[in-house]
Amino acid sequence: MKKLLLSGALATAVLSASAISPFLEFQPLQAGDDFTAFNVQGGFTSKVHPNIALGLGLGITEKWDFDNGPLIPIFGRAEFSGRFQNLTPFFSFDVGYEINTEHTDYGAVLVNPMIGLKFGRWYGGIGYLAHCWTPSHAGTTSCFNMKIGYTF
Repeated sequence: MKKLLLSGALATAVLSASAISPFLEFQPLQAGDDFTAFNVQGGFTSKVHPNIALGLGLGITEKWDFDNGPLIPIFGRAEFSGRFQNLTPFFSFDVGYEINTEHTDYGAVLVNPMIGLKFGRWYGGIGYLAHCWTPSHAGTTSCFNMKIGYTF
């Protein structure tokens, strides 16, 4: 038991000392295809290169009129950033699945490329969110979205 506790403490120390960066985002607007919603999500990224980070995230998406159950997005993220004078532009690409809490027999595959700027620990961007609903006969929806986020 002592070995297990020691291993857990060591793993926690290594993870907290590494380049893992938690993030929290708010998407005040997702609009398109008769779909207007907001989203709150969080997760973490880890640098694999000075300009490249990979991560995972989880969130909750709700329509502005609260007429349906929320969607729960679970996604992976690849982020590419650079430095241009005093600006830090970035491109992120999220891919995942949204669990539908209203109709549990189907959800949506999501793809969300985004461009934006970082200002210290704050960042903002605009992207295009595509949903491919499952089963395949359910169709697709797409919308523009904005993100405001903070990296811890």
